[in-house]
Amino acid sequence: MIVDTAEAYSILGFIGGAALSKCGGISLCYYLINPEPYSLSQQAIEYRQTEFERALRFMPSGSYFHKQDVYLKKAYDAHAELLGDTFLQKEERSHFDGREYLEHHCVLSFTLAGLESLEPAYMKNPLAYQDNLVERDKARLAEFIEAVEGVVIILKNLPNTTIRRLEEGEIVQFVDRYVNGFAADNGKRDLYFGPHMTIGEARASVFAVCDETALPDELPVYIEDDTLPKANATLFMACLEKLGLHLRANHIINQIIYFEGNNKLKAELEARADQFHKHRHFKKELEITAARLQEMQVEVIESQAHLCRAHFSIILWDTDEKQLTKAKDAVKEALKMRDFGHYQPSYIGLRNIFLGTVIGRENILDRDFFFLTELSIATGLFVNHSPYVSDIDGVFFNDRIFQIPYKLDIWDEQKKRIPARNSLFIASTGGGKSSTVLNIVEQEIRQGVKVVAVEFGKSFLAVSRLYPSISAHIDYDGVTPLGINPFYIESKEELTTDKIKTLAVLVLKFWREKVIVEDTKQYISVVKIIRDYYNSDPVRPSFPDFYLYVKNNIDEILTRQEIPPNYFTVTSFLHICSEFMPGGLYENVCRTDGTNADLIRGKDFIVFELTRIKKDPFLVSIIMTIIYETVENKILADRSIRGKIYFDEYAETATMKDNFSGEDVHSTVAFFFQKLRKENGGISAVIQSPAQLPDNNLTDGVIANTQIIYVLPTTETVYSDICTTFKITNPAHIQLMKSIRNDFVAPRPYAEVFIRFQDLYATVVRLEFSRAKFYAYQTDGKDWQRISDDFKETGSMEAAITNIINSRSHEKIML
Repeated sequence: MIVDTAEAYSILGFIGGAALSKCGGISLCYYLINPEPYSLSQQAIEYRQTEFERALRFMPSGSYFHKQDVYLKKAYDAHAELLGDTFLQKEERSHFDGREYLEHHCVLSFTLAGLESLEPAYMKNPLAYQDNLVERDKARLAEFIEAVEGVVIILKNLPNTTIRRLEEGEIVQFVDRYVNGFAADNGKRDLYFGPHMTIGEARASVFAVCDETALPDELPVYIEDDTLPKANATLFMACLEKLGLHLRANHIINQIIYFEGNNKLKAELEARADQFHKHRHFKKELEITAARLQEMQVEVIESQAHLCRAHFSIILWDTDEKQLTKAKDAVKEALKMRDFGHYQPSYIGLRNIFLGTVIGRENILDRDFFFLTELSIATGLFVNHSPYVSDIDGVFFNDRIFQIPYKLDIWDEQKKRIPARNSLFIASTGGGKSSTVLNIVEQEIRQGVKVVAVEFGKSFLAVSRLYPSISAHIDYDGVTPLGINPFYIESKEELTTDKIKTLAVLVLKFWREKVIVEDTKQYISVVKIIRDYYNSDPVRPSFPDFYLYVKNNIDEILTRQEIPPNYFTVTSFLHICSEFMPGGLYENVCRTDGTNADLIRGKDFIVFELTRIKKDPFLVSIIMTIIYETVENKILADRSIRGKIYFDEYAETATMKDNFSGEDVHSTVAFFFQKLRKENGGISAVIQSPAQLPDNNLTDGVIANTQIIYVLPTTETVYSDICTTFKITNPAHIQLMKSIRNDFVAPRPYAEVFIRFQDLYATVVRLEFSRAKFYAYQTDGKDWQRISDDFKETGSMEAAITNIINSRSHEKIML
């Protein structure tokens, strides 16, 4: 039989935002967004089901609750999502464009049927329909609306759940698309119901659970989630969750609960139990059903369960017969694994189930397609997850199901999840921490964030070569000039009080005579002399020029600044600081030759590569002071500019200590964690385990001022250290963290990262790279060496990456 979509379409009109159906019912419709996948613990699933049951318990007799989950196959439009014209952006666009994923829509419809005076009242005067209702219908409608409002209040309070009222236009569009099979062109289709169902050119199949005997003997609230490869933890999901996002097909899950009246249904249950008990000896199936009904009757009495009628069905459709068959097999397998029976309708049954699951037409669904059950069992069939949703702003990662790019806001300017943005990356050697950090940094510098990176390796070199015009890579070896001039200013406006203080600290570090460094009189004298130096309008300020200025003008300076001679020990200053002058041991720290007077001025991405000086703690402490001055100028000076500083392989340097001053790197970094938390900036450090950090109050400060942690697959010992250090007690967060694993041999190789925003939010993202990004983020090995050698020849990182891609086009990348 053929039904045109005009007949299937259910809406007669609207009254007060509620849909009036052709079947005489009135429907209030809402849009629901569920928690993201893998985010619910056993307790959270149980709580969610209990709250749905509590919310629906007071729905009035004659009303329907319809939860409709629609999953539509879509092709990822990278040209609309991955914007930009850089080399990596173009490659990423090409890599992900067209990837299949599921779009999900969850609509909740509350329908009240049997208002006999509703349609005549509406037809008489739509604007004053309530005045023309009979008193009985007025009372029923008021009770219904009040009950629905109560349900919505409860659902709004569910964690990580959003519910909103659908507008009239949204309801019209949704119902129209539903009866037309959600055709991409939004055109009209005829519906054919025969041995199978067709919607235009698409063929459809329906599976229904509509009889008590189709239910399993036991219906657990949650089951073990087996949709991910085995890891160090067990995740959980609702009983039929695999029919949601994990079913890679066009499909609709319809779950309808009819509230016929609790007492009425209890009486019916008692009568049915007695009838089956009397005839139980005639047939084995009757004996089984009789036992089940008696068991249910006892349970209802003891638990004061709320009875209802429920319907569960899933509609599959596709224009490709092979894809439809594959989806049908997946549904059969999922139901079989949970011991559900099913019914596949045809002809009249198929027509009734499809039309009866159109929003607003639930009351025409034949009673034979409902099963008598407890409300808790009906809600136990709900699916609980919606897809990952991109934040408005943020950094692109990949979701955990379809591996399509989505944005996660790790800056959080609105402070929805975190009050600041300091972070720690925790990963074992070879766990993918470099690629994780580089994925973030590369996007941040494109978004205009000023980034300063401090490393003891070559992790950031490739990114700086990809963006040479905005990058400065400072690889100090003690031989070539450092290329940083803290004394350099372009105008007097840059000579702030903070700038003078920083320069004074730097001079005292160069001086490194403990008695002088700890003498307040000497410190104030240094500040005054620095100010005097800039008052002389030096042509190109630098420390060597400052040193010579003091050497040649000390008497005049002391007189001009009213500094007693014993308050500034000039001979000590000139003798010790001569090490930073030409011919001195540290001459290249401050030497300028006109071409490298200040390599970092005007740069947005600055990398300090300190590998070759890490054996000299004093020199490292000097560079750290210069880095602090850089951060002051690049990040803290202008609060309108976003800035971040990264410390790679931080645990390797945290314990570095200058034997003379007693200062260590850890104290400087701890200060950054405290300082940047209050500014428009952030600091990130990369470690292998929290246990690597010194056990002292500085580390306590770092932990207390860390808002985000990124965890890559590691050992149980490290997971335990993380939970202890950050006081993580949320079981969902702990299990989620331990569930991560990398799969570098999958058809689409990926790494996984657990990201936690303090106590409020945690998720797992995947990293899947295009070939270009994969090679760009190499930090060692043969590929890295080949790219580096090629870069030296071509002078172009893009060309070097393109060359290795072309030579390895037949090979599969292994993250």
